[in-house]
Amino acid sequence: MEKAAYVLYLTVLTLSILLFGAMHTYVYTFMTLGVLAGAVLLMVGGIRKDHKADRYMFRFPKTALDAGFLVLLGFLALQITPLPEEIIKLISPESMVVWEKSWPSASLVGGPARVEAWLSLAPYSYPVRMSIIRLTVYGLFCLGLIRVLNSQKRIEAAIALILIMGCFEALYGLIQAYSGSPQVLWATSITDRKAATGTYINRNHFAGFMEMGMLLAAAFAAALSERKRPSSDRKGRETFRARLADFLSGEQLLNKRILILFAGVVMGIGLVFSASRGGMIAAAGGLLCMSLFLVFRKGQRRKGIMFLALFLITSAYALDIGMDYVAGRFKNIDTAMEERHRYAMKTIDMFEDYKIAGVGVGNFKYAYPKYQAAEDKKVFIRFAHNDWAQFLSEAGMVGIVLLLGSMGYYLFRTIQLWRKRADPFAICLGIAAVAVLVAIGIHSYSDFNLHIPGNVLVLAAIVAIGYAALHLERHHRRDRMTYRYYDLPVRYRGGVVLVLIFALIGWSGYWSIRHFVAEAYCNTVPNSTLNRDQNPPVAEVMKAIEWDGGNAAYWYKLAEAMEARSSRLKAQSKKSEGARENGSDFRLPTSDFRLLALQRAVALNPFDAQYHLQLGWAYAHQWQDDAYHTKWLPAADVSMDRAAYVAGVKNPRLHMELGNYWTMRSKSVYPSDPLHHEAWARAVSHYQKAQRIERMGQSAQSKSVKEMQKEIREYVWNIYPDEAYLKEVLMEAPSGS
Repeated sequence: MEKAAYVLYLTVLTLSILLFGAMHTYVYTFMTLGVLAGAVLLMVGGIRKDHKADRYMFRFPKTALDAGFLVLLGFLALQITPLPEEIIKLISPESMVVWEKSWPSASLVGGPARVEAWLSLAPYSYPVRMSIIRLTVYGLFCLGLIRVLNSQKRIEAAIALILIMGCFEALYGLIQAYSGSPQVLWATSITDRKAATGTYINRNHFAGFMEMGMLLAAAFAAALSERKRPSSDRKGRETFRARLADFLSGEQLLNKRILILFAGVVMGIGLVFSASRGGMIAAAGGLLCMSLFLVFRKGQRRKGIMFLALFLITSAYALDIGMDYVAGRFKNIDTAMEERHRYAMKTIDMFEDYKIAGVGVGNFKYAYPKYQAAEDKKVFIRFAHNDWAQFLSEAGMVGIVLLLGSMGYYLFRTIQLWRKRADPFAICLGIAAVAVLVAIGIHSYSDFNLHIPGNVLVLAAIVAIGYAALHLERHHRRDRMTYRYYDLPVRYRGGVVLVLIFALIGWSGYWSIRHFVAEAYCNTVPNSTLNRDQNPPVAEVMKAIEWDGGNAAYWYKLAEAMEARSSRLKAQSKKSEGARENGSDFRLPTSDFRLLALQRAVALNPFDAQYHLQLGWAYAHQWQDDAYHTKWLPAADVSMDRAAYVAGVKNPRLHMELGNYWTMRSKSVYPSDPLHHEAWARAVSHYQKAQRIERMGQSAQSKSVKEMQKEIREYVWNIYPDEAYLKEVLMEAPSGS
């Protein structure tokens, strides 16, 4: 079973790298199920009979990663565990505010008082659930690989696979860079045609793989040294023949080293031509870290020269090939860093509102629009381009302390063991894992490699390789691992542990399959490699909801699909009076179902301003109801207030829509009513905010600004055909513009 799990893990690793870094649903689902299947094989294989005690025992290695994995998993589970409202208010007041915006506003207007409920720290639970699955997969992959890498042969085979994949990706990327082709396998790349991306969509994530592969190649080449033979002359000195034989022995050791160093050079060139500034700086930091560790080890200092040689050879090749584009990228580093620094600072602003426990791991892209800078208008930012700042905002102080504590404990135990080892194989590969962690840590300051499943698997594999090498005792006949083990009786503690692990594996697999099937019906995960229908029909969206109803995007897409179908039916009815839709499964009018779908979307994800806006308009269109003025319009007011609260300044058109609503609302009451003046003041505020955001970074006479002002003018004129009202809402162009 160990061999089957070993082969399965390497297969998953290979495909995760090749297929776009496993960013898309069909790849990361295969990755998830493959790792979980391997974990099941290892769990079953770990059950053995103790003939002396005549009982079955469950055995698995103790590692320095166990505690960190369990602690972080427990913290993520805590983020979606229902707690009393008083605790939520104490730990995360902002989460409580957001939770209040998820309750149906129609039920709060003139209805009974709300009963206190138990809520979670994360206002949107679905992304946290997916994060738990990902953490489970990464943790089980790393721990499982540590267990199956129980010989030098297996460790070297795993390294060889990573290096082969790295060389392939680098060569594929160089072909892209020279041909100017945007093609990535069968898909079209979305990044710069002048840069190498390999089979990754983004050059920075390709660079993340290159830097890890290059560091591993350097460490592996340094690790390939055999123990000296006792061949010497009578005076105790090694003869020239013995030294020559020792140099050329060990399965063509010299050729092996040259081949591995060449692989490192190829990946170094690939890194350079990715034009990723953060990747190059991170790789240099990793090499420096590895060199410093070896300098302080007696007998290993000369190997630092090997790392310097790797760096110089790579640079020489790159300069000879041509570095104009890469050099140009570094000239613009100030502009790029300013942009990413702005992302990070706005992310820290979000952290300030969720200091203790965070907004929920995975919730960044939903909560960030409220904090997004106006300079980044009309852009949907999925990642902060700074994994440290993003994790801080998602997990808060508690989460970052747990993460740093887990990493610190692992590094302490690793370096402690590393200092005791004398075998070059253990010394060089053991410190490679530390160097790779340092490199990724540096790169994560300006990018989001830790959100790319393929790269996280490579990182986990290198950590497992380093950990296994540090515990490997090499012998000519048979290698021996010096792991300490948990030995638990299956009937007692071992049985409980097995049940818990199998429950975690089963739960993760169950929701992964449901997520995959739901995405097959209705695509919500960004997917640039398959031509998916972004607006599926009602029936398919409802199928997706049946499989995974916790995804708010499905409910919003259902509302959109219903609106589109309703528009088609109205168009058909104009052509053929009395036309009706055949085969409808609905008992209520489409508008009622659309309203319910929007309410459900808001209840699941109260961060999205568009959900609140559309729900507000849906309430405002209930004019056929007798309670329109006493219930539905006040409910629409609440929804629009909520939309304004979470909108931020990234979307000028959303503020224009809010201005349209409040203009309409001001007309729904008499001019003597205080609500008239309040509603009109809000309309003016939103219209002017929309124009300010739209003008940012462009001329006040630009086409987009003029088009927006034209739309505002037409809407306001239809309700208030008076130039005085138009003067209030339309901002004049600054003099000289």
